[in-house]
Amino acid sequence: MLAAAVGGCGSVVPGEAVRAEPNLADLDVGNYPTEPLEYGTAADEDAARYREAQRLGDFVALPLEADPAYVTRLMGMGGPVVLDRRDMQSLVINDTFDEVAGELVAGWVHTWSTGGEVDTSQQMSIAVLMFPDAATAESVATGLEHDDFTFNTDNRPVQLSKYPHSKAHWRPGITSLGSWTSHDRYVTYIKYNDLSGRAELPEMVQRTEALLDIQLPLLDEFEPTPAEQLNDVELDPDNILALTLPKSETLIATTGPAGAFRGRGALFALSGIENLDFFEKGQVSAIGLAESVVMRSDSAEGAEALLNNFKPKTDSTESTPIEVPEGIDGGQVHCYSRKLEEYETRPSNFCLFRTGHFFAQVEGSQIQDLHQKTSAQYALLAR
Repeated sequence: MLAAAVGGCGSVVPGEAVRAEPNLADLDVGNYPTEPLEYGTAADEDAARYREAQRLGDFVALPLEADPAYVTRLMGMGGPVVLDRRDMQSLVINDTFDEVAGELVAGWVHTWSTGGEVDTSQQMSIAVLMFPDAATAESVATGLEHDDFTFNTDNRPVQLSKYPHSKAHWRPGITSLGSWTSHDRYVTYIKYNDLSGRAELPEMVQRTEALLDIQLPLLDEFEPTPAEQLNDVELDPDNILALTLPKSETLIATTGPAGAFRGRGALFALSGIENLDFFEKGQVSAIGLAESVVMRSDSAEGAEALLNNFKPKTDSTESTPIEVPEGIDGGQVHCYSRKLEEYETRPSNFCLFRTGHFFAQVEGSQIQDLHQKTSAQYALLAR
């Protein structure tokens, strides 16, 4: 109060208030770590390629950017990281992918769908594959399109008027369009599929071109890691994974390594996303995906905006508030239990909180475990 009186007289001091040092002694963190983990550089070539795919993922467009009707992220459709044919799953039907794309450095793929019933929905898949140079990318795009024709001789070529160098095809009577587009050292594969069976060819072409309109400029912004430096690529360049609860070895074996992102790439693991506005409103600078989700904002106000964005609405029918862990100061933690039918036999709970410039989300099936994980995550961020 003395300092305020001396410096007062209506003056305003710029900057943010200094937060009091939190008391972490009363937190129940169970066996979860509360000290940052150093990730270092890639251990081998596969780890380096996986990390490069994550970097690329921030520059792969989401179908909802071309059409906000694509509100549902589909699982089990491939990727998101692409290192070989297996990661493309059912999106590529020919069996020559690994041969034609043998020089693949890394890729990223995802599929989104419109809402409503599955059999009346529209699905849009997009994959971006990166190669050593533009000549290789062009050769791969040509080769994969050729093999789509040899695999099914009923396919017919389709011209994309806005992108005449693209290679596209469809099968008359089937409301699906596939295309391969080379751009510098990248190949973009887009597959549009209307499960209602109503789409006409011009509409399928228009939707493909609309997504390419967004995707190709994004690739001009991406800076690949130079080939000679790839095996030394940093796994956590923004020091965000260090502050995120680490994945267990079991989880790594089933879902892949933890990931550090700065934007779009992280959305493969987030639900309830309808647009990308929260990136700007939340002033997001880094995202860590491991056992928990952590987002770093450029300001405390941005972190608060993220909390408000991801917090369920008060009239939500999909979740209900539950008790929060003790010892987290400031009243900034909110916990919920999901009420959807799919979770009736396997409980699903989560906690959200913000502290300083950070927002975090933690998942857990059992309440005690969820509270311990949330407390450990808070300890990592509040130190």
